[in-house]
Amino acid sequence: MKLYRLMKIDIDGLPLVGKGSMMLGVRPTDPTLTNKRSDVPAILATDLVRPGDGGLSCYDDPAAIKIQSNTLVLWSIETDKLPATLIAQVAGKAHYHIEPKSDVALDELQQRFAETRDHWYREERGDGT
Repeated sequence: MKLYRLMKIDIDGLPLVGKGSMMLGVRPTDPTLTNKRSDVPAILATDLVRPGDGGLSCYDDPAAIKIQSNTLVLWSIETDKLPATLIAQVAGKAHYHIEPKSDVALDELQQRFAETRDHWYREERGDGT
């Protein structure tokens, strides 16, 4: 199955790795910013992220992605290219989370996402971008 995600592009033409919005990685919880969105409940690098806690948001249909931005690139990954330590879980209609298959520290999870970088491919968004 192919999953799609909008992400920033790095200088080398691949997805930008990081823990910010629209990057290849998850946003940890920041207890000082209660209104800030997070992808996982982990706060510290050593906090565990468990299956079902959330993860990297993706969609099986690029039309389900509603964000309009000229600075973001539409990327896709085949789920069979995910390492055995990551799994795509249904998170809603057309929505998936790529999340850990078993408990893992937040820093290790971020590293696992970074290791998928070469398996993401740039897609046309249907609007010429």
